[in-house]
Amino acid sequence: MNRHENRSGFVGPFILVGIGILFLLNNMGLIQVNFWQLASTLWPVILIGVGLDMLIGRRSTTGSLLALLVTAIFLVGGAIFVGVGPGTTNRGEVTEIRYAPGIIQEADIHISASTGRLTVGTLGESGVLVAGTVRLAGNEEVREESSEEGGKAVYRLSSEGMGVVGVAGNDSLWDLRINGEVPSNLDINTGAGEAELNLERARLSGLKVEMGVGAVTITLPRSGTFSGEISGGIGKLVIRVPESLAVRLHVDTGIGQVQVNGDFSQSGENVYLSSAAQESGERATLNISSGIGQVVVENVAGE
Repeated sequence: MNRHENRSGFVGPFILVGIGILFLLNNMGLIQVNFWQLASTLWPVILIGVGLDMLIGRRSTTGSLLALLVTAIFLVGGAIFVGVGPGTTNRGEVTEIRYAPGIIQEADIHISASTGRLTVGTLGESGVLVAGTVRLAGNEEVREESSEEGGKAVYRLSSEGMGVVGVAGNDSLWDLRINGEVPSNLDINTGAGEAELNLERARLSGLKVEMGVGAVTITLPRSGTFSGEISGGIGKLVIRVPESLAVRLHVDTGIGQVQVNGDFSQSGENVYLSSAAQESGERATLNISSGIGQVVVENVAGE
C-alpha cells in the first residue's frame, strides 16, 4: 500500500512573514512603502505563488522550494519597482546639467538613468551639447564625465548608489536636452521607470537604447540615415516615426505582441518600411529586440 504524505507548502508562511517584516520596518522608519500600491500591484504574484505551491509544492520539498524561489524573485523585483526603499529617501537636491564643449563636429552622448522618469528632448543653443536637470531619490549621486579631442566631444551622465521607484512621489526625475544641430551617437539606458525620448529635432549618427522595466516612448528624428538598436526590457515600447523619415524597422519580440499602425509596408518577416523608405534608397535602420511586453509602431504627422 502506497503512503502519501500531505506536505504543507512554504509559500504561504513566507508571504505572511514577509508582510510582517515590511510592516515592522515601516513602523520603525527604516523603509518607506505605500502598502496599498504594493498590494494592488503584486496581488497576481501572490495568486501565482499559492497556485504553484498547491500544484508542485506539496508533492515534494524540492517542488515547494522551487515555488518559493519563483515567488520570492517576483515579489522582491516587484517591490523594488513600485517603491520599497530606505527611510532616508527624499526628493533630493536638483542638479543642474550643462555641458558646453564649444564648437565641435560630432559627439558621443551616454545617459544611464537607474530609476525614475527620464525625458530627453533637443535644444538649439550653440556650443551647448547637453543641458537640463536631474533630481535623484534614495542614496544616488550624479556622475558626469566628459572629454574633447579632434572636434569630437564625449559626454557620460549616470548615477551612483541605490535609487527607488514610486515612493510617495519621490521618484528620480531626469529632464535633459541634447543639441539638435551636432551629429550625435546617442546611447541611453532607461533603467526602471518611464522614459520619453523626443528626438524629432535631433541629428543622429547612431542610436542605442537599452530598456529596463517600464514604459518607453521614442520619437525618431524627421530625417537621417543613422542606424539604431533597441534591446531588452520588460514593459511597453512605443516607436513614433515621423512621416518624413525613411526608415527600415526590424522587430524581434520575445514574449509579447507587435502592433504597427500607420503607413508602413511589410518587407519580409518582421521587417517594416515607412512610406518615405518605400520611395528612397537612403534610409535609417532600426533593429528592435524586445524582451517581455508590447511593441507599438506608429506614424507622427509632420508640422
